[in-house]
Amino acid sequence: MDRSPRPCHRCGRVLPLRDDHCRRCVLFLSETQYDLDGVALAGGDQLWFGGPFAPHLRVDHDRAGEPDGLYGWRRLQAKRRAAIQTSRAARLVSPHLALPGQLDLFPLARDWSRVDDRRLPALTPSAQEVLDGFVAHIRERGWRRRALSTSIRTLRVLVAHLGAEAPLREEDVRLLARRHDFNGARVVNYLRVTGRLLPDRRSDAASARARRLADTAPQPFRAAVHRWIDVLSGQASRPSVPLAPTTVCAYVRRVSPCLRAWYEAGIGDLRAVTGEHVREALKALKGEEAKALATPLRSLFRALKREKLIFRDPTRSIVLSGSRKLPVPLLDDHLHGVLDQLPGTRNQLSFVLAAVHALSTHDQRGLLLDDVDRSQGRLTVRRPGRLHHTVYLDDVTFRLLTRWLTERHRRWPTTTSPHLLVTARTATDDSHPQVNPQAITKTLRRLGLQITRLRVDRILDEAKHTRDPLHLIRLFGLSPITAMKYLRAAHPSGTRPDPISE
Repeated sequence: MDRSPRPCHRCGRVLPLRDDHCRRCVLFLSETQYDLDGVALAGGDQLWFGGPFAPHLRVDHDRAGEPDGLYGWRRLQAKRRAAIQTSRAARLVSPHLALPGQLDLFPLARDWSRVDDRRLPALTPSAQEVLDGFVAHIRERGWRRRALSTSIRTLRVLVAHLGAEAPLREEDVRLLARRHDFNGARVVNYLRVTGRLLPDRRSDAASARARRLADTAPQPFRAAVHRWIDVLSGQASRPSVPLAPTTVCAYVRRVSPCLRAWYEAGIGDLRAVTGEHVREALKALKGEEAKALATPLRSLFRALKREKLIFRDPTRSIVLSGSRKLPVPLLDDHLHGVLDQLPGTRNQLSFVLAAVHALSTHDQRGLLLDDVDRSQGRLTVRRPGRLHHTVYLDDVTFRLLTRWLTERHRRWPTTTSPHLLVTARTATDDSHPQVNPQAITKTLRRLGLQITRLRVDRILDEAKHTRDPLHLIRLFGLSPITAMKYLRAAHPSGTRPDPISE
């Protein structure tokens, strides 16, 4: 309340004002905003008894410290609620509801930028049921409804205009969520769990670029390149571990110039490519550039041979000579006091898993709650395509793991994520994604550390105290070739060359 008297913008009296109105006008406008009983007089106001005490009366009363509306807590809340219910009852149901099996005449994205969420059509019974189910879902998970009001608003706009008879398109949810005060992440998760979501058929950007590069390849090679992409993505006739879409795109991008050069040289079928053609393509490159092209070419012909599209692999006899970089340990004082400098139990646990047990970022992201056996003091690391690796926990790791499980349950008691390491975003995501790699590495990078360097330093330190490669294989789950690499770095003068790997 401004105590300095000024002219009221409504009645003109010189009194202390609030929002440029005196106390009488503030209450009058507040009470007659929803005038159902005709209390607003034409050309005048109702009588107000207050006299000289009016400026000292309280007008900014609120409930639980939360003001309701422009003029505080209104005395006529019953009128306001009745006016809102009357307004909603007068709304018409949207005539443009999506129906099951309805096909698009033109597959165009809807424009949600001009939708007025303040004047929504009335909800059908099925749409109201979906919205009530979402609110109940929020309460069951222990989330605050007020904090998720943007998600509720998003779903209300969608079902008001499209209905709930047909599945809602994921594209519509994401386009609507781009607006201010809208959020679509939890809406997408809820619709997916309840089977009401039509997933977006479009692939991610990297996969789309790879397919476009395959379409621009010479005509005789296009089908083979698309089949190669299927193999790399794990969608071929035989199951395989899929690569990251960015890796697939990089492979196709590096091979595309070579394929065009072969086509211009008169090669019209990949079955006609020989080892000499591959060597000619690699001859103009040196060092890492040659290796960067040889790797995707070897992947291409291996995939085609596995799919029985070619008879022989021309890259099988190709060997590139190059220098191998040996692992380098960290400085002796580089890890001193790092554990005390890391904020948060999760960051400390990630540091110990890398510095003591040599677990990579990929290993830590894949850890599940079912992999933890605290009664036996063991942790199982699942590695696709390889045997599971068992980690025996020391006292420090066991204490940090127990603290993290306690904190995880305290912060997100209703989360259904099966992963051991979670963040505020992944713990509340019903699609159960893995934690982002940045969540593990970001804090360590601020201290000048990397998960990969910590892992290398730990394995190399253990290799200095043994010459047995089986010990490294059992302790860290390494492959024989990797174990020998660390032994050569730790004992350069006492390790003989391996005739198989060399």
